[in-house]
Amino acid sequence: MLYGKSRPSSIRYIPLLLICSLLFITGLQVPVISILATILSPLLLIVDKLFGWQIFSINKSLLRKTRFLQSLVILTLFCIIYWSIMVSYNLLGEDQDVLLLIVVQTVRVTSFYIVGFLINYTRLPGYPYNTIVVMSSLVGSTVLYAGLSVLRTLQIRPSLPKIRIYLDYWTNREMPATGVGDFLFLGLLYILIVFYAYRHKKESQIFYIFFVFVSAIFVFFSFNITILLQNRLALMATAISFVTIGFLLQFGSKLKFITLPLFVGLFAIVSVGVNILEIILSTALAQLGVFNKRFLSHGTESGRFDNYQVALEKIWQYPFGGREFNLPSSKWVHNLWLDVAYDAGLLPMFLLLLYFILHINCLFKILNSDLPKIVIVYFTTLSIGILLNMSLGPIIQGSVFEFGMTCFFLGIVARLSGEVEISKKYSAPK
Repeated sequence: MLYGKSRPSSIRYIPLLLICSLLFITGLQVPVISILATILSPLLLIVDKLFGWQIFSINKSLLRKTRFLQSLVILTLFCIIYWSIMVSYNLLGEDQDVLLLIVVQTVRVTSFYIVGFLINYTRLPGYPYNTIVVMSSLVGSTVLYAGLSVLRTLQIRPSLPKIRIYLDYWTNREMPATGVGDFLFLGLLYILIVFYAYRHKKESQIFYIFFVFVSAIFVFFSFNITILLQNRLALMATAISFVTIGFLLQFGSKLKFITLPLFVGLFAIVSVGVNILEIILSTALAQLGVFNKRFLSHGTESGRFDNYQVALEKIWQYPFGGREFNLPSSKWVHNLWLDVAYDAGLLPMFLLLLYFILHINCLFKILNSDLPKIVIVYFTTLSIGILLNMSLGPIIQGSVFEFGMTCFFLGIVARLSGEVEISKKYSAPK
């Protein structure tokens, strides 16, 4: 075991607290404040230098093993090209400062990724468990934001489950219910982490008890708000995640040479699995009285799968995007990559695909490492959860913040996988 206990200087808790606080504020999505917190987060680098904490640091070996620079360039190119095309098609409204919008959105998204990667978790107290603490501070604040927004909407519009539109807690701006559903789904996933990490609790008993307490809060709020929201997808995706995570944890060591085919196959399984579970779960829970008649009356009539079929056929006929074809149901395809192609064409779609593909190997390095099991379970679970959210929702169109949050998570995954590789190098027998 490379990750023995150590007693870091108490001063190390200050930057950890600052990082978690900044992420929590960002996740609350308060207008202006949260955006500024994200864009100004690189200023932590200056504070780090002034106080000599060395919390933000990288080396050439880490860059080489994680392909961070390549990923950052691809992400930056994607952001510039995507929002430039969106502006050129006038899909973002006419009252926009074009250059400012492109710069702000690009800096906002890439800042998430840069900060997630640059944090030197080995110099913070509680490594590698602190990676969970950092990410959970962001997940927790989004669950709180989702809960506040849904409760506020129900006070004004008791018919929320019927009209499927919620009001942003801070601005009262109308948004589709799937937006908060993604955050609630990540909160629900914490019950799976507790379950799969249970048999390894002795490995990190104190942290496991703390994690169970935090997870209970996340799951309690996520589940109850999901019920109020009548969100079918969050519950079905949790069920699919339960099976998929168990499979990866059991056979992960045998899958390292087929990572790309595995994830391509997973997309197909997700589509079929959601369709089947939607029929079973909708009927069963509605009959039990857990949900209202929306489950019985709508069943699989979300239109999502009809949109997939049309989009997969039409994006090749309209390779430059512009929303040139009509979708059978809703204004979005409800798939991150297909929505990007629908909006801005094939080039940004392929750039985004490449960005995510570069991180698949990082995830499998974590999966097959000697990190504490709860850390492996945590990042495997959230990876599957985020993959499902991206596969089944209009992420960028619904919430640029959620896309940035995904990039922050991938930054942590890349950094942690690099630390694992470096640890193996220096611990190997001479």
